[in-house]
Amino acid sequence: MDPRPAYPPAAQPPPDAPPPWPPTAPPPAPHHVAAGGTGSPRRWPLVVLTIAGVLTSALGVAAGAAGADAAAASTAAHLEASGDFARAVSLDEVLEGRTGLLFVLDPSAASTASTTEDRTLLAWAKALGGSGKIDAAVALYRTLTSGSVRAQASDGIAVLLYTSATRDAAHGAYSSAILRLQQLVALAPGTADGRLAQRQLPLDQVGEARQLLAAGKGADAVAALAAVIASGSAPATVSANLLYPVALLVAGQEEVAQQSYKEALGTLHHLVTAFPGTAQATQAQAMLSAPVPVSGTLVGRNGAPVPAPVRLSTNYKSLPGGTYRTSGPFYFATANASGNFTFPAVPVGGPYILEVFTGGNWTTLVDPTSGQPAHPVKVSELVPIDLTFVVLPS
Repeated sequence: MDPRPAYPPAAQPPPDAPPPWPPTAPPPAPHHVAAGGTGSPRRWPLVVLTIAGVLTSALGVAAGAAGADAAAASTAAHLEASGDFARAVSLDEVLEGRTGLLFVLDPSAASTASTTEDRTLLAWAKALGGSGKIDAAVALYRTLTSGSVRAQASDGIAVLLYTSATRDAAHGAYSSAILRLQQLVALAPGTADGRLAQRQLPLDQVGEARQLLAAGKGADAVAALAAVIASGSAPATVSANLLYPVALLVAGQEEVAQQSYKEALGTLHHLVTAFPGTAQATQAQAMLSAPVPVSGTLVGRNGAPVPAPVRLSTNYKSLPGGTYRTSGPFYFATANASGNFTFPAVPVGGPYILEVFTGGNWTTLVDPTSGQPAHPVKVSELVPIDLTFVVLPS
């Protein structure tokens, strides 16, 4: 066989063509096909281009996100500066909450927004306090518990409450001042203003007690002064001890007027015992020793009212033969057409014996089973006596 094959018949060269040796080399393979023409396509350049495109897009979106963050932060700053704190905080919260792959390239946005939000809340709380919205400002300060602003929030509460308490006390609003000082002691005890509040509180309570006494509210004044003395504040206790007898007397008078006799007895006896020699103790003793009214309704056995003179005798003595004798001092009254009678002032003591003037004689109502007076009257301190219905035997 001829080692140099001829051209195929359909592609014979012209007569003057050079011989076909050496053979013509095959055309080069495409760059994405293996040189042998039989391997898999080479795909890695396409993958690289795809990833590059994605990264470029991501960078563009991330850059856009960062730009949006910056714009939002700027808007929040303008809102804060204009006093629109609520919207500023809302924007900060949106920025703080953004997460995901698109914000990986802007990692400081969330933390910056968090810091900005705390700063905005501080400014908002201060503005609320400055406009007189004390409770709202305190509530807002109390939401700031992160380490970076906790101390500032505590100081803000302390300054706000102490300033407010001082202003209220200067205008005589001691109840409000005391409330603010108590809040301050509870919420910011370690601050300088907290320590001032601890010292000022009992002094303002003395001021409140004076106001209560002027208004005739002795029981409330006693409670306020008791709290002052319990506090151990030396200067406040001196003032409280001077007011205490007055407060006890006014409280006792108030309780008598309200017919709270048990409470009045306790208050007045405490005054006499704890503050002897004072003018108030002398008045209290006079109240305790004062005569009290004795009243009732005189009726017959059929229940009909009996109008008749009545008296209370001071002494009753049984005599032989089933008789008795009464003696004075006597206290007189008259039962009206409805049978009602009142002895307006019967001294503390007794027992007193009730007698009725009927048939031209004074008749003592005697219990037939015991031979003793049927209606002995024992008069106690302060407490009026009501005999209700007194039934005549015939």
